[in-house]
Amino acid sequence: MNSNHSNHSNLSNLLITGGTGFIGKATLAGLVDDAGVGRIFVLIRGRDDATVDGRLKALIHEVFTPGEQQAALTKLVAVRGDLAKHGLGLTPETRRRLVADVDQILHVGASTDFGAPLDDARLMNVEGTREVLDLAVDGRRAGRLKRFDYVSTAFVAGTKPGRVFEDTLARGQGFANTYEQSKFEAEQLVRSAADELPTAIYRPSIVVGDSTMGYTPHFKVLYWPIRLLSRQAVRVAFVNQSAKLDVVPVDFVVRAMLALMRLDTAVGGTFHLTAGDAGQVTVRRVLRAALQYAGVRRVPVFAPWVKALLRRTPLRHLLGERFWELADLASPYDSYFSGAGVRFDSSRTDELLDRLGVAKPRWADYERLVLSFCNLSRWGRRLPEPTHAYYRQYRNIGDSRAALAQVR
Repeated sequence: MNSNHSNHSNLSNLLITGGTGFIGKATLAGLVDDAGVGRIFVLIRGRDDATVDGRLKALIHEVFTPGEQQAALTKLVAVRGDLAKHGLGLTPETRRRLVADVDQILHVGASTDFGAPLDDARLMNVEGTREVLDLAVDGRRAGRLKRFDYVSTAFVAGTKPGRVFEDTLARGQGFANTYEQSKFEAEQLVRSAADELPTAIYRPSIVVGDSTMGYTPHFKVLYWPIRLLSRQAVRVAFVNQSAKLDVVPVDFVVRAMLALMRLDTAVGGTFHLTAGDAGQVTVRRVLRAALQYAGVRRVPVFAPWVKALLRRTPLRHLLGERFWELADLASPYDSYFSGAGVRFDSSRTDELLDRLGVAKPRWADYERLVLSFCNLSRWGRRLPEPTHAYYRQYRNIGDSRAALAQVR
């Protein structure tokens, strides 16, 4: 870890995991200008310190304009570590410094591979969380750490139908994929540590590109079937068109987190960063709009049970083996497009965010931007703007003390 930076004792120092991911980068862009934040330690994997420092510089180059990069470099500190390793792979010296210097931990890092074997998902999402919690407990016992903020997912609710409230975790649910199950188990760990650690938990639903430019570097979950259909890799869709999707843009998630992680009264809370009942959108609407923006004519749509029936009969050959290969790859997302009947109650969080001045965009207001970005960027291969242009909106939003003063 680079130790050339002096500690700002009157400011709050943060450690963030997952800072090289999409939500992590956007969060860093919003934290750098926060006048209440001192150093931001960024956990980064790498074989040596030089590699990790190089990855931090590449991240800064991606997120910040040339004129902002030097200021970001003086605030961000690369920490060589790995969620998949015992003790996070930290050297004893690095661990001692983090315990002594870090006031707040934001744990974003996770494996988002929905099709990963359960043991692999658990290694990153459960054991990795356990290791970060151990570090947090050490910091708390040393008298330094003030709080631990954890990014979970609304889909810890699993596939059991019904309304899910923020204070509910175990509800006898099953899970659609290993991501959901491992994040459920990780949230159990965070909750069990709450007696010793001041914690706050954030549960986003399906996160898509931002609501102002549509930008996303990853095309998963909602994007997966859309991509296959737009490329005509498959010529038929097996979805429940009446099923409702809970979708939120990444900028809403980041703005909400940046506000809540600065709010003292958020400690001990779990927050649904979701569209909620009023904001859900049907699969039918998303599918029609996606095909329209992709310039694809209507495709035949059948209920998911038809696909399951065809798979078991000689008629499976009508769709070709390539279709079934792609169907297997997409299977971790099936429940979202089949409709599990899970509804996320976000009324308490919505009321709080409204008081904090954090608005929740409606799908109708950013649908065109999110879907057209897929084609404009050629599915991420050619961006219309430099990447830092997409992160610019997050600058100067981290320091929200004026809004916080109204709800304290």
